[in-house]
Amino acid sequence: MRVDAVHEFAMKSTGVDSPEQRQITDQLARQIQVEPDPLVRQAVGTSISEYKTPMALQVLQAGLNDENPSVRISCCRALAKRADPTSVQPLSGALKQDKDIDVRMAAAEALGKINSPEAIKALGVALDDRDPALQYAGVQSLKAITGKDYGPDVQAWRQVAAGQAPAPYTPSVAERLRKVSPF
Repeated sequence: MRVDAVHEFAMKSTGVDSPEQRQITDQLARQIQVEPDPLVRQAVGTSISEYKTPMALQVLQAGLNDENPSVRISCCRALAKRADPTSVQPLSGALKQDKDIDVRMAAAEALGKINSPEAIKALGVALDDRDPALQYAGVQSLKAITGKDYGPDVQAWRQVAAGQAPAPYTPSVAERLRKVSPF
């Protein structure tokens, strides 16, 4: 299977779990296991994400362990689209353990699409990281889940991830001016 052929499978998705849909996802699952080309594996992940079958979810979660970072990132993004709470644990594992910062960023962003207390807690790992970009991704994800804004104060967001309520955030004069300035 080549990339274009795999993308055609995405068009066959009806968005409903049916025997025909399960058959297609089973075929894609077998393909991703034996496919040596990371671009094709990435296409399989993108295509299978259109299906609402249990196998599709399992393939995407297993894809977080692929040897190629692009495939892992693609699986994070596909899991974000699904926003399935059962994906919190695998995404949390990718956030904690993946050696590629881009994969970790994608995992943090994906967790921000899953509205659950487990996702909030899992994002604490991003806030504790030394990389400011990952901290920023964690803050943005927490803002998305909670609907609250504690500004750029990472310590306040750490409290949110720990289940505590930080003091209300008061933007500085510069931040308030930045919002009203046309420049």
